[in-house]
Amino acid sequence: MYFATVFSPTGKVSPKKNFYGRKVFFYLTIGTICLILIKKESSLMPMHTPAKTIMLLLGILLLGWPWSLSAQENNPITYQQKKLMLVDSAGDEILVKLFFHTCETGIQKCRLRKNIAPQKSQLRQPRFSKENPLVSPRAPRKTDNTKAVALFDMQETVKNLKRILRDRKQRRKEISAGESHRWSNKHPFVISKIIVALGTASSSRFMYVGQEIPLIRWIAQCPDRSVTIEKLFQKSLELNNGNIYLTLLTIENVLSDASFEKDRENTLVNQKLADLYANSPNKFGDWYHLFGTILAGYVQEPAKAIANMYSVYRRISRGEQAEKSTMDADRKGADIGVQLRAFIEEETTPNFNLLLKQIAINNVMQKSLPYPF
Repeated sequence: MYFATVFSPTGKVSPKKNFYGRKVFFYLTIGTICLILIKKESSLMPMHTPAKTIMLLLGILLLGWPWSLSAQENNPITYQQKKLMLVDSAGDEILVKLFFHTCETGIQKCRLRKNIAPQKSQLRQPRFSKENPLVSPRAPRKTDNTKAVALFDMQETVKNLKRILRDRKQRRKEISAGESHRWSNKHPFVISKIIVALGTASSSRFMYVGQEIPLIRWIAQCPDRSVTIEKLFQKSLELNNGNIYLTLLTIENVLSDASFEKDRENTLVNQKLADLYANSPNKFGDWYHLFGTILAGYVQEPAKAIANMYSVYRRISRGEQAEKSTMDADRKGADIGVQLRAFIEEETTPNFNLLLKQIAINNVMQKSLPYPF
């Protein structure tokens, strides 16, 4: 009865709906268990990628379904951070609520098997519309979902990103892994804050960095279709003083900000970006999905499982209209993020053997020094 009251949209329970609380509690419990199993995977219970994908999708849907029923009120919600805040109690409460709205829309897409617009909210409006306005396309792009072909090589991209970082290190400029955003103690949640923000395409409001507008201004000065993955990464790295986490997050905030604009393919930033896929009908989505999964992989989230889960969801919800390029970008982004994290840990962690050698030398030096008495 308690759960029925808490999760009912009206806060009241009729005699005919006494079973509601039990069903909600069941869905929440099973959903939570699915996500915990993925998070706590061990050698005692190895889980292959398909199993992870199914468990993750099931967990999110089961968690989101009952909450989405209580998230249907039309009260306008407005929020955006004004500065970098790795912990934000006020924003966390609103972000979780937005996540449940997103779950509701996702379930409807799967049920109707077509793309539908999410509930209107200030939270879904672009934050940087002034700096990144809609513009008239200067040259039409050919699109054919069946013939989308990648124009970048994933391993070559990883090599280029590593070279950018090595060059910075050789110039004696700082490089750091960076500290990730996390939920406040008041609003703990089973899914990480980064994944929730990426899944709702709202990171520009709930994980604001402060270097987004300078990055947009730099992009705006570039020729059309000239900004590559490497160029964008290098400029953001410079703006964020070598902090890799904030570098990737700044890019994602810029790329995903206009996700819910009807004509998002015609934003100024999108016009300046190079094509990642020939014939892609979703250039905007290709870019922000790529960097979204790069970020997820970098912060050691199950990015590959998430990418596979999203592909399954997209095929269910859109059928033949599911963009092959965007699904491929998700998978490649996850791989890039994982490799980038491994490289950063190797570069920023002191060599253990050298450290032991230095300790041994210091001990010898101390023993050779005369005592002061």
